[in-house]
Amino acid sequence: MILHNKYEEVTALTKAGIPVLLTGEKGSGKTTLAKQVAENINLKFFSMSMTRQTTLSHLMGFVSVNGTYIPSQLYEAASNGGLYLLDELDGSDPNVLLSLNTIENGFISFPTGIVEVHKDFRLMATANPQNQHEFYVGRSKLDAATLDRFDIIEIETDKNLERSLISFDIYQKITVMRSIVEEFNSSKHISMRDSMRYQVRKDLGLDEGFEKRILSSDAMFSRFKEKSKNMPSKEDQKDCETFEELYKLALAQTEVYGNNEEKQNVF
Repeated sequence: MILHNKYEEVTALTKAGIPVLLTGEKGSGKTTLAKQVAENINLKFFSMSMTRQTTLSHLMGFVSVNGTYIPSQLYEAASNGGLYLLDELDGSDPNVLLSLNTIENGFISFPTGIVEVHKDFRLMATANPQNQHEFYVGRSKLDAATLDRFDIIEIETDKNLERSLISFDIYQKITVMRSIVEEFNSSKHISMRDSMRYQVRKDLGLDEGFEKRILSSDAMFSRFKEKSKNMPSKEDQKDCETFEELYKLALAQTEVYGNNEEKQNVF
């Protein structure tokens, strides 16, 4: 299995006990990466989706009306070890996050008292790009004090990982679409999640019209149809059986797919 190109870096920092914040566009594999790291270092994986409605009780647990403490996932992770993921951190209430400030000092204050964090407790978080919140409803820029508590790693779409998850045909089309989005200077982002969804639709025979839906623009879709006319049917020169197949592959490598770095990743 091909892992994300930031996998080793994130794993090393997590093993060392450094809280890590993974930032990146939607569908870049942040949450999946966090789960894979937990599995690699044999830690139980916990995850809380952070929203404006996430309360202290969600994080810290609460005492019921009959006086019984109802523990949270964080309590279990802090007490017994595990990797706890604060997913979509920039969607949370900043005041709630203040309750986690003591983690760097080795303890957390729960309703039943202070718990010294287990030696195998690890904290990780994900967030969208801090300079692009106009594209993400309900997100807010994280304050400097919160950011200072994490080692921040930018997670971009890993082309090699994406290529391993989808067919050559789908990857070609997605790559062309991305080049068109860049060409039109559009704010549209085509994620790895879009690629995988496209692959599933193709496998189910439900991909008709999906290319236009991904691009969400008649002008960009027209450009896509134009650029995809010479799309090669073979991935490698040795597999080409006709001059036309070889010509289309060569043309794709020199013109259709954008810059040189991207061409090398594709072929």
